[in-house]
Amino acid sequence: MEREPKYQTIISWVQDMIRSGDLKEGDRLPSENDLCRKFKLSRQTVRHALEVLESQHMVVKVQGSGTYVGDSGKDRERPSYKNIAVISTYFDYYIFPPTLHGIESVLSKAGYTTRLAFTNDSVHHEKTILKTILERDDVDGIIVEPAKSAMPNPNLGLYRELLDRNIPILFFNASYPQLGQPCVRIDDALIAEKATDLLIGEGHTCIAAIFNAEDGQGHFRYSGYLKAMWKHHLRTDARRTILLDSDMVKDMKMIEDYIMSCLDGVTGVVCYNDEVASQLLEIFGKRGISVPEDISVVGIDDANIARIKDLSSVPHPKEELGRKAAENLLMMIQDPSFDGNYLFDAQPVRRGSVKAVAAV
Repeated sequence: MEREPKYQTIISWVQDMIRSGDLKEGDRLPSENDLCRKFKLSRQTVRHALEVLESQHMVVKVQGSGTYVGDSGKDRERPSYKNIAVISTYFDYYIFPPTLHGIESVLSKAGYTTRLAFTNDSVHHEKTILKTILERDDVDGIIVEPAKSAMPNPNLGLYRELLDRNIPILFFNASYPQLGQPCVRIDDALIAEKATDLLIGEGHTCIAAIFNAEDGQGHFRYSGYLKAMWKHHLRTDARRTILLDSDMVKDMKMIEDYIMSCLDGVTGVVCYNDEVASQLLEIFGKRGISVPEDISVVGIDDANIARIKDLSSVPHPKEELGRKAAENLLMMIQDPSFDGNYLFDAQPVRRGSVKAVAAV
């Protein structure tokens, strides 16, 4: 017997609710998130079911408002405020200024006001910002970089409340996977794999890695490092995988001795980003370790500091990523079914921090 398609479960439920009178003309259906949780189905499956119901003229989708039984929802459109909330972890730190400039340039050209807020990578600050957005209830969409995206987050309920109000949310750089919302980011696993491949291609076989354990980017980059090592049948060692929290990423001097003990005997290091790589170069300099003669180093992001310090790195798209995030959110506002996900790719830039090692 042929199994019923998953989306048919929702269609049958809506039809039964209408026949029983539990759903009447003009009633608003549960949000997509609620339907996902109720039936344990993906957002894509729920959307397909609603599209089928709409094609059967049983429901109508109202942009910015929700899905209604019959045609009665047509007058319930959410007002357009021409405001977009942009939440970033930082403002003047590292790669963020060009990314935020890219977002603002697209939004302002489209006639939207950008409301910037910064969490300093704190879930507590993120909570305060989200509550303010909910109280004011005057934004058309949200672009957000999550705080500590690889850690358990107490603010997911606030995000779901925003989604239930049909306010589109798009993440950048990383996301909270539990929400299933689109994200515009660089392909972190792939670029870390390429950074590791750069060292392997120069004959390095004993390669360490330093990553941020508190954000999703760090986890993806770790997986890319592992993939590169394993595909070349190279050994990975837990002692040579250094996982830092966000405070350590900013100030590696506090664990300098530990880092050096982990790097004993390695010939190359893949770093979470250029900031980590730059601090590592300073630690090496203090200890009389020469780069690349004694050890090779590769960063990620190709920030200004990489060019200043002649550091090999993999570029982050920065401003282009910001523009793409803004463009995709505007498409989501126009069409709630639009898939706002986007992955950027990049090729390593080889500079003086990497040298070839002779085969043993």
